[in-house]
Amino acid sequence: MDKNGSFREGMYDELMKVYCKVLREYDVRTQTEAFERTIRHPASRFFVEPRRAHQNIYPMLRGDYSRLEKMKPLRQEMYKALYDVVMRLSQKRQFWGKSPYYIVKFAILEPAPRFYIGVEKMRKVFRERRAKR
Repeated sequence: MDKNGSFREGMYDELMKVYCKVLREYDVRTQTEAFERTIRHPASRFFVEPRRAHQNIYPMLRGDYSRLEKMKPLRQEMYKALYDVVMRLSQKRQFWGKSPYYIVKFAILEPAPRFYIGVEKMRKVFRERRAKR
């Protein structure tokens, strides 16, 4: 399996765990509401491949946001949050003098504020996972 596939599978596994947690902990009235709560729930990490994250973060570190401006809103939000993590980590002693790529590899493993997918993608993941069972 390619790296992107394993990232995707990891995210889908976590989404389904969070979905079950949402059903247990919240009084949700519709499946769409459950999906919305799930995707807005904090994620254990940023589900993006290090090379791709670096390709999008590096220009931002130089003040170039043109690539970010071309992205869809959720992807923009993810890279802005990831950029903040990279900036925070770069201030820590163990990252002083390290390359942006090196820092990004650690930044993507930090907790993410949410899952950066839409409700329709969550619905698709849910259907695929249910069909596998």
